[in-house]
Amino acid sequence: MTPAGGAGVVERMPIPMGVVAETGATHPRLTEDNLRHIGGDSGPVLARSARSRALAVDGTVDDPMDLTQTGWAVLLPSDVDPAIREALKPLLDWRKSRVNDDKLFKVFEGNAGVRPGQTAGSWAATKGVSLAAPVSPRRGVPYYLLMVGSPQRVPFEFQAQFDLQWAVGRLHFDKVEDYAAYAQKVVDYEKGVTPPRRRRAALWMPRNAGDLATPLLAGAVGTDFLGEGVSPPLGQRQKFEVHSFIGDGQATKSKLTDIFRGTVDGGPPAIVFTGSHGAEWAIADPAVQQKRQGALVSQEWERGQPLQPEHYFSAEDLPADADVNGMMAFVFACFGGGCPEKDSYFFAADGSQIALAPAPIIASLPQALLARGALAVIAHIDRAFSYGFEDVMGTPQEQLLRSPLELLMKGHRAGMAADPLNLQWSTLAAQLGLALGGNLPGQPQPQSALVANLFIARDDARNYIVLGDPAVRLRIEDMT
Repeated sequence: MTPAGGAGVVERMPIPMGVVAETGATHPRLTEDNLRHIGGDSGPVLARSARSRALAVDGTVDDPMDLTQTGWAVLLPSDVDPAIREALKPLLDWRKSRVNDDKLFKVFEGNAGVRPGQTAGSWAATKGVSLAAPVSPRRGVPYYLLMVGSPQRVPFEFQAQFDLQWAVGRLHFDKVEDYAAYAQKVVDYEKGVTPPRRRRAALWMPRNAGDLATPLLAGAVGTDFLGEGVSPPLGQRQKFEVHSFIGDGQATKSKLTDIFRGTVDGGPPAIVFTGSHGAEWAIADPAVQQKRQGALVSQEWERGQPLQPEHYFSAEDLPADADVNGMMAFVFACFGGGCPEKDSYFFAADGSQIALAPAPIIASLPQALLARGALAVIAHIDRAFSYGFEDVMGTPQEQLLRSPLELLMKGHRAGMAADPLNLQWSTLAAQLGLALGGNLPGQPQPQSALVANLFIARDDARNYIVLGDPAVRLRIEDMT
């Protein structure tokens, strides 16, 4: 988006990032008509924007890094497989020992878990907490909240509503043994059995030929992160070495493989940021879609080329000798973290939602990284737009993507590091409410381009999630 003559007018609608795998096409710009069917926001969303405190915890918490003040909880489906509960036991026992207070350590399971079809508001009410109020950890639901289960069973909307106030993460694997692997690797890392990595970060961002979105992303974010703009280099204050793999000859599939192997210059990174198109596979082949939806499109792809295996990196491409134990990742790509069942932005002629997948899914690449020892992955669960690095007027705001990385480099817990994205959602919802001024979504009169862009920007910020335990953190104090 660009300002029109400095007059504060939005000239055009944004381009969704993402590549249709079967055709190699990118989606057209959204139109104002696309936005007529997008709904408004609930009270809790607007309430977060009114907070005077940066984090949504009440005054009883002086240090949100301290689990003895914030507490920790796991939320399981009411009908969870007992084998999953058993697989997580090392992590549960470790968190219980760190919290050391039965009022601040909770395992919500059985009748206290999430019932089929239960909403976030309904579940919160059964625990005596409000989704619109700052979190008081001793009132029933501790601040760090790990949700377990598929988005078909615990919906993305459920997670998002809690994520506005709580520090929330999600675990979902297709195999029970992956839950066990993740739990044990986190415990080993935090106990010091697994050595920490050095203070290194890797940036991987293609500039695909014939494309508009990826050169814009790599140009804006890469320039900022490398200190070539107004900001200092990413991680400078935290003494992180940042190695960039941007554009031709750098953001290749083989280079990303080497990053995950830890064989690139500088050695294994503690933090990996990827900014790229995400692959969108058709609903006609659910098995392929489950494996590859949100796969990271590499530099080898050119606009208009149907995706071939050499054009993308999926879970299937994570090598057997991948070295990701103790790593954090931030994946900026369409469907990089997951995919909803219905399209959020494109609608049928009658206004009905278009099916994207037989059921909502968690992307396979983050699952594979977590099962191999990555601590957490911040990623997008829907189409991604440029609002991560520019606002609705086209004003640069790379700090929105930069802030979570800086916080991770400071040793903040993953749920805290992702919180600026939740605050952005709530802030944009408040701006949208003011811009609408009574012209409610779904009414026949046209919306202004500014309002339409605010709709998309709001939802774009909402759709970031943490995959993994939200309480994990890099052992910065032990890192050289």
